[in-house]
Amino acid sequence: MLICRMLRNTLLAGLAALFVLSAAAAQDVQKIVAVVNDEVISGYDLNQRIKLTIILSGFPNTDRTRQQLVDPTLARLIDDRLKMQEAARYNISISDEEVLNAIAYLEETNGMPPGQLDRMLRQNNIDIDTMMSQVRANLIWNRLIEARIMPRITISDEEVEAVRQAMEANKGKTEYLMSEIYLPIEPSAPEAQVRDSVANLVSQLRSGASFERAASQFSQGATAASGGSIGWVLEEDVEPEIAELLPNLGTNRISDPIRSGAGFYIVTVKATRKILENDPDDISLDITQIVVPEPAEGAANAGPGAQEKLANTISNFIDGCEKLPDILTELNSSLSGRIGQIRLGDMPDHIKEILQDMETGEVSTPYFDDGVYRIFVVCERNDPQARSNDPDAIRREIMLRRAENRARGYMQDIHTAATVENRL
Repeated sequence: MLICRMLRNTLLAGLAALFVLSAAAAQDVQKIVAVVNDEVISGYDLNQRIKLTIILSGFPNTDRTRQQLVDPTLARLIDDRLKMQEAARYNISISDEEVLNAIAYLEETNGMPPGQLDRMLRQNNIDIDTMMSQVRANLIWNRLIEARIMPRITISDEEVEAVRQAMEANKGKTEYLMSEIYLPIEPSAPEAQVRDSVANLVSQLRSGASFERAASQFSQGATAASGGSIGWVLEEDVEPEIAELLPNLGTNRISDPIRSGAGFYIVTVKATRKILENDPDDISLDITQIVVPEPAEGAANAGPGAQEKLANTISNFIDGCEKLPDILTELNSSLSGRIGQIRLGDMPDHIKEILQDMETGEVSTPYFDDGVYRIFVVCERNDPQARSNDPDAIRREIMLRRAENRARGYMQDIHTAATVENRL
């Protein structure tokens, strides 16, 4: 009897807890956090997007983080709803297949096996529609820009030539491979509130959160779809407030919040280079070294010139990098093996001279050094990028930059014309 009462009490307690959870979930679904031109954004929509942001951006899954994400996440949901409504005005749509292909591409670019995002969502109780809605909004915004903005941009030959001449005049100046997160200040959101959100985001990024993923989740600039990547810029190409800090920011550092124009920026610099100049020392090579020692006395292949002959035989036999592991195993030389990625400028001059003109897959002639013959195999070569002064490349750069600026103005116009009610 006692056992029966215990089981009954346990069952009743479980049912009570389930009822409370179900009631909370129902309340979350019914709660309206914003109305965008008569379309409702629910508490469930907001909480699902916050959970998605946390797992995609690598933020700590804490109550404090979730609370800090409320305002910027709701702003992004409102923007996404406005983008979808604007697309509907012009009968622009994105199919489920296109969305799924974009998700597959996201997995590929982040080194994930196919289907991992879906598994992550299921494990964290996130509705797949949450992910698909966000991706769909990004894709549809790009299509809106292509349909409504790009065709109206004209670039004359004179403009292209002016940029080409400016590049020649700026030869040797430093360019920055820059990425951004842009958060505008909307009339409905006090500036102090946006500033706090940006400062929190900076803190998360400096703690190791992915800049690219955070940009795709939070940034409200057109570069969000590309993880915030702007490309190569000069100081004079960006807002003065950003230009001022670029020379001292350093690579892969996260800037403080930057107030500029109608919003805040967070920027990072991935690399630097000189305009129209390549520094050969910046070439990086993935190298494997094969060391051919002198045959031991009494060996069948010993004798004058035997070591050089063996080295030449091995050098002529190697055809690229595919079979190198087998060759290294057969040679069983402790001094041989993959050296890895090395910058050409960090190598001794006599080795640099051998490697500087070698392309991927090439094998050097044997080089005698300190009693052994060395053979170098280049398995990958990365030359530093120089900014091209090709007219077509310049025209593309102008087009993308102009489209980005107009897209921001377009989004501001959509906001101005909309009726948005924030109920938080």
